[in-house]
Amino acid sequence: MVPTPGGIIMSTKAAERLLYFLQVSNSSFPTGAFNHSYGFETWIDSERIDDAPSFEIACRDWLRYGVAGVDGAAVAHAHRAMRAGDIDALVALDELVGALKLSREAREASDKTGHALLSAMRDIFAPEQLKQFEKAIKSGRCAGHQAVIFGAAAGEFGLPEKDTVLAFLHAAVSNLAGVASRIIPLGQVETQRIILGAWPLLQEATRLARNTALDGMGTSMTSLDIASMQHERLHTRLCMS
Repeated sequence: MVPTPGGIIMSTKAAERLLYFLQVSNSSFPTGAFNHSYGFETWIDSERIDDAPSFEIACRDWLRYGVAGVDGAAVAHAHRAMRAGDIDALVALDELVGALKLSREAREASDKTGHALLSAMRDIFAPEQLKQFEKAIKSGRCAGHQAVIFGAAAGEFGLPEKDTVLAFLHAAVSNLAGVASRIIPLGQVETQRIILGAWPLLQEATRLARNTALDGMGTSMTSLDIASMQHERLHTRLCMS
């Protein structure tokens, strides 16, 4: 049992779950997510987003209508597939995630951060079952997207599905807010207030993601898909996507 500052006793297992999520969803965990704006840099360059309020509105729409229905749902389904030991289901899910990312840069960002996450997970936590999925990736059966690997790893470790999805979505918002803080720019306090304000929506997005069936996965953020396609042609770029 581990004592907490408030005198509450947390079981060692619960403490380890919390510590795992704090570590893997931290911006310092080596996935490279801090280099990607997922099309937001195009909006910032065009001044569609130019301050904290405009970024917050766009970020919340992105979470609700973009991330939750694709990557968030993929985390949940990957978690279930790994718990069932179904590597073929993980491969099929990974292919679906790639197909739902309409812009080349979005697919590449998901692929690159996925490979970085997989490498870090292998070297730090040494998951055994994930090695089978890694073999499928290396053989060319699938790409290896970040959301699928994140959910599969947590599933192997027996971590709660709900907490896994919530941690992934929170990390996505935090990383994007970090990008915005550099290129709008935003103050550190403003940035943290935006993340705090997203807490209720993060919980709702987690519920939506977990309730999204495979054949219901998708995004309605077409305008951001277009912005992502335009990003590679920007005159100057600070982000990779």
